[in-house]
Amino acid sequence: MKALQYFGKQDLRFVDLSEPQIGENEILMKVKKVGICGTDLHIYNNGMNVPLPLVLGHEFVGDIIKIGNNVTNIKVGDRAVAEHVIGCGKCSYCSQGKKNLCKAPTIIGINRQGALAEYLPIPSDLIFKLPTEFSYDEGVLIEPLSIAVYAVRKAGVDVGDKVAVVGQGPIGLLVDFVAEASGGTVFGFDKHDNRITYAKNIHDISKGFNITQADFLKQFKEEAVDGADIVFEAVGSDTSVELAIELARSGGKVIVLGVFEHNVTINMMNIVKKELQLYGSWTCVFSFEETMLLMKSQKLDANQLITNRYSFQDSIKAFQEAASDKGNRIKSVIEFPA
Repeated sequence: MKALQYFGKQDLRFVDLSEPQIGENEILMKVKKVGICGTDLHIYNNGMNVPLPLVLGHEFVGDIIKIGNNVTNIKVGDRAVAEHVIGCGKCSYCSQGKKNLCKAPTIIGINRQGALAEYLPIPSDLIFKLPTEFSYDEGVLIEPLSIAVYAVRKAGVDVGDKVAVVGQGPIGLLVDFVAEASGGTVFGFDKHDNRITYAKNIHDISKGFNITQADFLKQFKEEAVDGADIVFEAVGSDTSVELAIELARSGGKVIVLGVFEHNVTINMMNIVKKELQLYGSWTCVFSFEETMLLMKSQKLDANQLITNRYSFQDSIKAFQEAASDKGNRIKSVIEFPA
């Protein structure tokens, strides 16, 4: 089968691999679409240590073409999506149902073959049938949306909460969507005007602020005098974390989703003096079904979020352009031939 493998910093190559064999509890998927995630770009730019060579891709949708003898939750011909974290099943976190915190996880597209290949073997317990009314475009957004669902659930966003979202890239925009659906009043922050415009057009957020403007904090405090009840950081930089802490009201919550390429330094006294609750939010767990229910009840316009499409043959170009983007795109999706 044709696959795209990562060999090191900004080094992607098309290769021919053997078609995967599946076990009794696995399925084989013919991949249809793959989203390029911020984590993929961190790896591409050598920001994460991964085994080499590696087939990237953990946001995907496809068709089931083969199932193992013990598989009963899906059938050949079904369209499907899948979680990407496989817990060891033995550690204390797995026993608590927190496989995202597993001490020795296997992660599709991180340390196991990812979806940028014609065929993908997947444990059947990770698989979810794509609802009939969902398009493949909507399907490829389920995994990133589940990240937002998990984070918003962790934060406990409720009706009337003032919610600030730092970073209006793909995850930030999806956090906007989920927080708004949960009853929050959402304020978006980014350094790119066009991303703020996307947020307003896609989700009709209450207000967006360009953080490069000198008076953006003053403008925000006119809308939320004491600050935000809950702040989500969806960038992954020291300045974005500092801003999230600044935006939170005393006694508020800060949820960090950003993926960081290096260690950051923050002023802990700002957390202490404001008695903030600071949480990390790592991938997702048990949120795919909730995510699909949300997508059914609160229509998410996939065409507005998927701003750039590439054929599988143009995958290298897709990564090059996504890595050099200056805020002009939201989600890049790679599409396989029928």
